[in-house]
Amino acid sequence: MKFFEKVQALLGNGLFKDVGDLIDRFVTTGTEKEQLKAELMETRHQHEMEAMKLSLEAEQTFNQRVKELEGTASDLKQSGWLGRIVLFIRGAQRPLWGFFVGYMDYMVFAGNWSLSGNEKLESAFWIINFLVLGFLFGERAVKNVAPLVREMLLKK
Repeated sequence: MKFFEKVQALLGNGLFKDVGDLIDRFVTTGTEKEQLKAELMETRHQHEMEAMKLSLEAEQTFNQRVKELEGTASDLKQSGWLGRIVLFIRGAQRPLWGFFVGYMDYMVFAGNWSLSGNEKLESAFWIINFLVLGFLFGERAVKNVAPLVREMLLKK
């Protein structure tokens, strides 16, 4: 979209503005001015639409090239039973990590596992939590929880 924004800025503030100023200087009657300005605005609109179309085509071409180079998940089905196992593991990965971290958090916060006294283990616990929960729930969730965790760690 940056390309389109640059083209739009060029069309909006550059060439068409200069042509509009020329119309004002050399055309004397009001009706001719209005007619030429209307035609100019139509031409500007057509150029903007063409720029948007080119930008969209470039984006679609890029996406198609990425798809061709990387393939899709359905490509794994062609590999027989091994491909289906890989698809299953790929799909089960997020829930498995989520349940593992949930179990780990329960054990730590319930007091069944102790992290005190081992600084490396405690930092690994928090890093795993933020990585896994960040991937599962997104950056916004981590940003919302980070101040609470920071406050808890400062109290210790």
